[in-house]
Amino acid sequence: MLPTVPVYHRNGDVADLPEIDAKAASTNHPDEWSLEPWSAGQRRAYDLQKAEQRQAASAAVRERAADQVNGKLLIRSPA
Repeated sequence: MLPTVPVYHRNGDVADLPEIDAKAASTNHPDEWSLEPWSAGQRRAYDLQKAEQRQAASAAVRERAADQVNGKLLIRSPA
């Protein structure tokens, strides 16, 4: 059986994975997984980044909804 190590997710979850998988997760997805626990400051920065991404996506949807074809809206977006 392969030795397992804890790997930490940004949202606070902890998973015990085989060492090779834990290292792969932290290397391939460093903004999501770490071999060390995330600090509260790192989690706050991540939450702020995700909130900004959601806000930008929402603004993009509203902008696309305003595209006009023959003077009419293609999509009506909830405000």
